[in-house]
Amino acid sequence: LLTPRIYSLLSALKLDLLAIDEAHCISEWGHDFRPEYRQLVDVRRKFPSAVCMALTATATPRVRADIAASLGFTQSNEFLASFNRDNLFIEVAPKREPIAQTLRFLENFKDQSGIIYCFSRKQVDELAATLARHKYSVRPYHAGLEDSDRRRNQEAFIRDDAQIIVATIAFGMGINKPNVRFVIHFDLPKSIESYYQEIGRAGRDGLPAHCLLLYSYGDASKIRYFIDQKEEPERSASYQHLDAMTRYAEGNICRRKPLLSYFGETFAQENCGTCDNCNSEPADQQDITVAVQKLLSCVKRSGERFGAAHVVDILLGSKNEKIEKYRHHELSTYGIGRELTKSQWMHLSRQLVERGLLNQEPTYRVLSVTDKGLEMLKSREQILGQINEAKKSERASARIKSSLDSEYDRSLFALLRNRRKELADESGIPPYVIFSDKTLVEMAMYFPQGRESLLNISGVGKVKFERYGMAFLEIIKEYCRSNKIDEKFKAPAREKDDAGRRYMTVGDAYNSGESVQSLMK
Repeated sequence: LLTPRIYSLLSALKLDLLAIDEAHCISEWGHDFRPEYRQLVDVRRKFPSAVCMALTATATPRVRADIAASLGFTQSNEFLASFNRDNLFIEVAPKREPIAQTLRFLENFKDQSGIIYCFSRKQVDELAATLARHKYSVRPYHAGLEDSDRRRNQEAFIRDDAQIIVATIAFGMGINKPNVRFVIHFDLPKSIESYYQEIGRAGRDGLPAHCLLLYSYGDASKIRYFIDQKEEPERSASYQHLDAMTRYAEGNICRRKPLLSYFGETFAQENCGTCDNCNSEPADQQDITVAVQKLLSCVKRSGERFGAAHVVDILLGSKNEKIEKYRHHELSTYGIGRELTKSQWMHLSRQLVERGLLNQEPTYRVLSVTDKGLEMLKSREQILGQINEAKKSERASARIKSSLDSEYDRSLFALLRNRRKELADESGIPPYVIFSDKTLVEMAMYFPQGRESLLNISGVGKVKFERYGMAFLEIIKEYCRSNKIDEKFKAPAREKDDAGRRYMTVGDAYNSGESVQSLMK
């Protein structure tokens, strides 16, 4: 775009609009800052009469302000949609046996489309091979593959020839496959923006989908190592992104509250009903006063210069090189915490940061005792809390699956899906272009057996009915005849929806084949 040749080409035309997608790349505070994007303001100056539009799905208030300033917006309108996706079940689980955890999770999503994100190319290849050995329809995707292999694997996923893609973050830009039923983060994302963007690829058809993040403190340390290699100011921004991500993963309140708050939105509900924390069994409160005193004292006696992992090593009496280097085996707190495990101490340290008894410096995660913590040490007041993490509901995946099962006939859905795949292959297009999963689910829920009742199904317009309607009606009629099933009544969609939802009706009609002219009548 910045080359003289393109400038010359555009100068010969009347340029009405400059549209910038993935606009968060403009901001150095964005999760995917690219210096070249800063130069787009030069294009604006060259074409001052053109309207400029910047779009992004993942921008904090700070990033949005930076985008406007960088593009030289003196007058602008900001249109902000909600960041909440209420059909996504959000879960963060301690990463203990990741392969076994992934296989258990996938048992609830047989023959369903999903994406698994990994940190490295090597991890992608190993996990894809493991899943293939367990008879899953899976393909790898990362920048180390040949372009032709990447294209082939992505195409197989889009066309439902492969159900699962195991990928690095190289996968996903421009993917709009609506029937992704799950997204697994096998490793920790580098930022909340990346995490939100990646889970946002699930459930775009509006049906329930499940997003699982496997979290370990070791993954955060691994990312921190790579951040250390960066130059300023990118390093500081990356540390802030990672710190926000780890706070989110370690939190015990409704997942939507911090997630939406990060993007400047308030989530008012007390219980969202669709995250692990809101579905957890209440943790037993117990007297943790002595453990808290030990931890605070150890932070203080080690000079308030170290992160939680090292402080916990002192409490456990570890004999590693770092302990001996700083002579921390000579401290009075050395080895006084062997009654708890490392994970229990780490969980306790996170609670004390949340309660304001400890401060955690964002860049290197160094702990220090706050004034509130010092007061607690002096007063020896009783503190109640949890030594063990709250038990998360392991029935979440099964619950999503069963809620879908109860609403529609899965056998009919499978027949309709097979027919959709045949028609898609004949036309050389992805199956969802014919009908979305949501449309097939409604067919398998209401059993329409005539033209008008099929046209009443969401996503079936006149053009699509003419093109595909009879093929699907034949299957539904035969299935209902064989199984003695009657058609169910579905209330017709209102001609004029309420003003706030009218755009959905128009959008669905247009995607179903209606022309702009017919929609204006």
